[in-house]
Amino acid sequence: MGKRKRISKKELKHDALLETAAKGTKFMEEHLNKVLLGVLGVVVVVVVVMMVMRSRGASELASNAALTAAGQTMNAGLLTQAADQYRALVAQYPGTRSAGAAMCYLGTIHFREGNHAEALDHFERFLSSYRKAGNLRTIALEGKAAVLEDTRDFAAAAAAFEDLASGARDNAAASARYLANAVRCYRSAADWQSVRDVAARIIEDYPDTAPATGTAVLALSEAEAHLGL
Repeated sequence: MGKRKRISKKELKHDALLETAAKGTKFMEEHLNKVLLGVLGVVVVVVVVMMVMRSRGASELASNAALTAAGQTMNAGLLTQAADQYRALVAQYPGTRSAGAAMCYLGTIHFREGNHAEALDHFERFLSSYRKAGNLRTIALEGKAAVLEDTRDFAAAAAAFEDLASGARDNAAASARYLANAVRCYRSAADWQSVRDVAARIIEDYPDTAPATGTAVLALSEAEAHLGL
C-alpha cells in the first residue's frame, strides 16, 4: 500500500478558498438570474402599461371624434339618429369621458322626446359613474330634477335642486335660483316646513339675490301662515 500523503494546512486553506469561491460564484449566478428575471418582469410591466396608455389615448381620441359627430347630428335636430350615435359610442368606448358625456346627452334627448323613464335612467347612470364631471354633472342633475318635477315626484326633485345649490356655493345667484326651485317643488308637495326652511336659508345666505327679495319672502310668509306661526 502506498504511503498516504498528508494534506498540509496551506492546501486545506486553499481548498476552502476554492469551495467558498465556488459557493460565491453559484450564489452570484443564482442571484444574477433572479435579478435578470426581475428586470425582465419590470420591462414587461412597463411595456404593458405603455401599451395600455397608448390604447386608452387612442380610445379617447376616437371617442371624442364620435362625440363631436353625434353632437353635430343632435344640433341639426336629428334626435333619433343622434341617440343611435350616442348609444354606439357608449357601447364601443366604455369608461371614456366621451362615453360619460354621451350618456348624459342621451338623457337630454329622451327628456326632450318625453321619455321620462329613459331620461331619468341615463341621468342617474351618469351621476353614479362620473361623480367629478363638472358641467356635465350639473346638466345631469338639472335634467334629473326636471324629470322628477314633471313626473310629480316633488320631494325628490327638491332634493336634486338642493344638491345643485350645494355644488354652486361659489355662485350666489345660481345657488339661490336652485334653492328657489326647491322651494317651488316643496310647495307643490305641500311640505310647508321645508318651504319655510329653504326660503329662510335663501334670505339669510343670499340676501342680495333676486329670489331673496322676491320669491323667498313670499314663500316664507305663505309657509308660516300654513304652519300657524
